[in-house]
Amino acid sequence: MKYSIDTLAYNNNLKNVNPKLKVLFAILCLITSVISTSIVVPIVIFFVMSYLIIFKAKIPKKIYLYLITPAIGFGIFTLVFMSIWYGTNEIFSIPIFSFKISFHKYGLNLGLLVFSRMLGGVSSMLFLALTTPMPQLFYVLRDLKFPSVFIEMLMMIYRYIFVLLDEMIRIKFAQETRLGYKDLKTSYRSLGILAAQLFIRAFEKGEKAYLYMLSRCYDGKLRTLESIENPKLKDVLLIFIFEFILLILVFITKDIRIF
Repeated sequence: MKYSIDTLAYNNNLKNVNPKLKVLFAILCLITSVISTSIVVPIVIFFVMSYLIIFKAKIPKKIYLYLITPAIGFGIFTLVFMSIWYGTNEIFSIPIFSFKISFHKYGLNLGLLVFSRMLGGVSSMLFLALTTPMPQLFYVLRDLKFPSVFIEMLMMIYRYIFVLLDEMIRIKFAQETRLGYKDLKTSYRSLGILAAQLFIRAFEKGEKAYLYMLSRCYDGKLRTLESIENPKLKDVLLIFIFEFILLILVFITKDIRIF
């Protein structure tokens, strides 16, 4: 729990930066990464976001690598799959027993593009998640005039993630003290009991929470008193200048291919 995403969002050097500014920056970088037709711009975005996360926000490198590794692994799998199945111009092949696995030019270029877009997009979202507490994101969504029902559902889901996580830790600890995970068979049985108990506890917690809210004059709307000021104009301009430079780079590098 020491290094959970929520804990890091409240304890980083960029937590006091205007959340509207961070949302704008992350979303624009994500869109730019997706529309790029070469690997250059998404890779640039990946390195910029990684620099901000590690050196500016001071998020531990091991935690960032732990979070980005699944995206890298999935991207490598996608790259290999696309290079084998897409295209006809063979670049090289690998013989395996009596089979020959061929890698094609079009598939490699397409796979590299998807891989780079994945890195750029995931790093943009990690920047937002690791530097911005969720309540601030809810306030931003409210200021953007998202439906109140949608925001309230997100708030309740966010709250009950931690309620269920706490219950899961308690139940699992109790099972472990009774050797509930001593072997594979017992582990499966304990896991089934854990899932069943969590379902029951979730229902009970939800009922209690609803009664608590009714006792405090809940009328179907969750009201918050905090508001977030708009970012400074110069900061917004800097972000748009940066994104404009990226768009120029997208146009310049649109025909660049590795193979």
